Amino acid sequence: MIPEIETLRAKQLPDALADAALKFIETGDPSVPRSFGAIQYSWEANSIGASLIQDLPWNENTRQLLKFFIYLSDGTPQAGGTQHEYLEGVIRQLLDAETTVDSFISDDILSEVESLHGSLVLFVEHFLSSHTGDEDWRLAEAMDSKSPFIRPVANLLFRSITPAHAKHPELFTNHPGLLSALAIHLPEVARAWCIKSSTFESWERREGWPAILDATNQFDPLCLSFAEAVAATDADDAFAVVKHLNEVRNGVHLEHLVRYAGMPKAAIGHDGFGVLMEHREPEIVGILTRAFAIENAGHHDSKLDGPDYQRLFLLITSRWEQGGEGLLLNLLSNFHPWTFPEFLSTYLPPLEPKYQPTLRSGIHHFLNRQSSADKVTTWKLVAAAHPEPFVADFEEMLVGKSKRLREIAAAALAKSKGESAREEAYQLLSSKRPDARSGAVALIESIGDPASVNRLRAALDVEESEAVRAALHHALKALGSGEESIKSSSDDSTFDLDAYVAKQAKGLKLPASAWLDLSKLPPMTTDSGRIMTDTAVALLIAKQSKQKAIEVSPDLVPLLQRIDRSQSAPFASALVEGFLNSEQAASDRWALTLAGLLGDNRVITLLLPRINDWCENSRHKLAEYAAQAISLLPGNEPLMVLDTLSNRYRIKFKNIGKACAEAFNAAAAARGITTDELGDLVVPDFGFDSEGLRRFEWNGGGASAELGADFKLTWFDPETDKAWKALPASAPEEIKTEVKTLTKLLREAVKGQTSRLEMTLVRQRRWPVARWRELFENHPLLRSFASNLVWGVYDGSPKLLRTFRRYPNGLLADAAGALEELPEPDTMVGMVHPLELDGAEIDAWRAHLSRFKVKAPFPQIDRPVEVLDPLHGNRRSITLTEKKSVSAGTFRSRAEKRGWNRGSVVDAGGISSYYKLYPGAGVEVILPTDNFWVACDPMETVELGAAYFVKAESVERGSYVYNEPGPDDPRVMRFDAVPAVVWSETISDLKAILGEGKSE
Repeated sequence: MIPEIETLRAKQLPDALADAALKFIETGDPSVPRSFGAIQYSWEANSIGASLIQDLPWNENTRQLLKFFIYLSDGTPQAGGTQHEYLEGVIRQLLDAETTVDSFISDDILSEVESLHGSLVLFVEHFLSSHTGDEDWRLAEAMDSKSPFIRPVANLLFRSITPAHAKHPELFTNHPGLLSALAIHLPEVARAWCIKSSTFESWERREGWPAILDATNQFDPLCLSFAEAVAATDADDAFAVVKHLNEVRNGVHLEHLVRYAGMPKAAIGHDGFGVLMEHREPEIVGILTRAFAIENAGHHDSKLDGPDYQRLFLLITSRWEQGGEGLLLNLLSNFHPWTFPEFLSTYLPPLEPKYQPTLRSGIHHFLNRQSSADKVTTWKLVAAAHPEPFVADFEEMLVGKSKRLREIAAAALAKSKGESAREEAYQLLSSKRPDARSGAVALIESIGDPASVNRLRAALDVEESEAVRAALHHALKALGSGEESIKSSSDDSTFDLDAYVAKQAKGLKLPASAWLDLSKLPPMTTDSGRIMTDTAVALLIAKQSKQKAIEVSPDLVPLLQRIDRSQSAPFASALVEGFLNSEQAASDRWALTLAGLLGDNRVITLLLPRINDWCENSRHKLAEYAAQAISLLPGNEPLMVLDTLSNRYRIKFKNIGKACAEAFNAAAAARGITTDELGDLVVPDFGFDSEGLRRFEWNGGGASAELGADFKLTWFDPETDKAWKALPASAPEEIKTEVKTLTKLLREAVKGQTSRLEMTLVRQRRWPVARWRELFENHPLLRSFASNLVWGVYDGSPKLLRTFRRYPNGLLADAAGALEELPEPDTMVGMVHPLELDGAEIDAWRAHLSRFKVKAPFPQIDRPVEVLDPLHGNRRSITLTEKKSVSAGTFRSRAEKRGWNRGSVVDAGGISSYYKLYPGAGVEVILPTDNFWVACDPMETVELGAAYFVKAESVERGSYVYNEPGPDDPRVMRFDAVPAVVWSETISDLKAILGEGKSE
């Protein structure tokens, strides 16, 4: 057994070939490979040839395998034979631009090929007929006819090209670097390529001609002949090639260039437009009118850039009667769909009334080419930017069947007609058609007049359509009179719950859920102690099942207000268990909503394990629904869980993370505080006192638990203080269930706080002394974190005054053990970043933490740091990332793991940048991206630009928002204005994103 052959067998080398190779190594007989029968095509052949260099040691067996592939290729009777492909894999590896091979191995291989291969001309034909895009045909500085290239393997291939290859000029279309050498050293072959170039693919000639023109001027006449030949059908190609010719010949072909720029397909491109503006500006309206009159002209790959449209519209409006009107109509009718949103929202200025009918006609032409889904997007853009010409269209949509179009129309009519549309909406409220009534409600909501509340309430009292009732509730909520007004009406002493249930339950049906059995659900009671009737329970389920979103059905608010929440948790848990034991249909998500509205923390323990299962099994929507249901539960624990999940799923399964973050942010907004402040508030104490103790009692006994510094529970007898190994087995089942739930929630809390506090360190958050004491000295969970971290006292600058640590016994001391008293007024407390300490201070704290065996929950004192070179303080762009590339999946994972967020989504779903916010410092950093889309294949390559810093919240972001600053924008900060911690964390992040950090 020869290991080198076995390695290639593992790479899918066919057994027959492997056996022949073994025989050749044993005998050295060239006839063995040369006389080998026909080989069936195999895509692995190239890979196997490359493995000879990549995966095998260069020894005598490998050399013999190389000879085997050479003789195998030499025995191929024609250029297209598959026997060539094994040797081709070897040669392609040597020519790969990203491959580095030891020179002695490369020389050895090439020497063997040149001396042993008897038909290299045929081999080269086969090699050049395929294209991989990563070949290195760079020219040498001192090239000659034998060695024009930097790579020796390229020179070997070149020496095997003969004038006979001129019969096959298509071989060279994919190799621009090779064409440059041919133009100089084998002009007859290059000439054949030039003559036939009009028949090649567009991109091939656009790459090939510049290579030839850069090398020599002897083919200039043929270039002009090529342009003339293709101008009628491919004027953009003619223009592009002549443009390059004109540039490298210092403008002597300007006359030709201007002529081709005026041809339709060239005129609609950015470069062609620029030439026309400079040299044929008086004629440009007529030229572009003809250009955009061509069917699908705007779909051509060569299209105008945004600023070009601004210049063009100035021409259109200034020459309206001289052809501007026709140009606008033709332009709109044939617009490129990717560019249209940016054009409509950014570059089309407000038009005077006389221009508006043409705008409407052109956009209708554009809409006629779109799918129903795309039309909705277009109408949304029209409504936001130019609603006035389309009032009649929006009035028709307002009463139509599409809910999305009704909403768009309502917004547009409210913008264009203002409060004058209110009376029209009131009239529509009495229409017999539910769609028209829904449109009226949407219009009233868009107008936003609180005076309409009474009209909407009156309509709600008589409305029977579920869809219209939902719209009415939504509008009332938007106008500040939603659920609260319903609650207040249900609190009225005259409110008759039984009558309300009877009225609302009329005509309703239970959902067709096979697992649902009302008779097996635990009973619930009202706040007056009455058992809820079957009709009331059925109403609860039937109404909520009609609500698609994970939120309460407004019609149920009065009923929910009368349910005794202290007794409803078993009912909620039963619903969740029934759902989980079923096929878990998305249509049954109402069960999760009701569980959130009626349950307690037991719902969390039921759903948490399933969330990850659903994520891993591609049931992401169910995971989102579960997270949203948890957000409906009362208390701080559910919010803490949401905060934890938003961090856990920030990168993988980010839709779930986003859903959790949105629910958490909504809770913060409802309380009128920041998410950071809410994050502090919702760290639950789980019933433990400031000493970390909690007592559990039951009839006939009890137990005490202590929450240790390791976040684990220890148990003892509350009467004698005798330690126990665990909760006594005599504890009732409900206590055991409660402790089990507590243990799970503790684990989630520790994970969530670890992630949150590290982000707090990075973002340099500070707390007033009193708030810090409340959180980190007295909180049973956070005090353990406080003992494992180094803290600093800061003045208002904020300047670090001194450092300290909290001992487990509550004392505060510095690294040397001197006790610390925190001053109350005008000072703040925060986690210390190692950049804020000098070498002696870092050494002192390292020794202290080591002596007391303190293990930080995340890297703090030993955190990697990056220091700005003072000589670079006046710079404003971080060239570390400039022109670097990373695969899309790797970039997204590395960046988002470190707290970077996606910037604006622009043309064709492109992502313009990623950014990271440092709110404590009032700074954000922006990393430009190119070749990156929302639905980008993870293996695609993302091109990165130079990163830069701006003041926080100085850049707007959103769909089709173009607000990121250029290099000279005053928003871009000098490096010496960036806080040292922000600089360090940013550079560490960027190195990690590029794969240059200590870990990825």
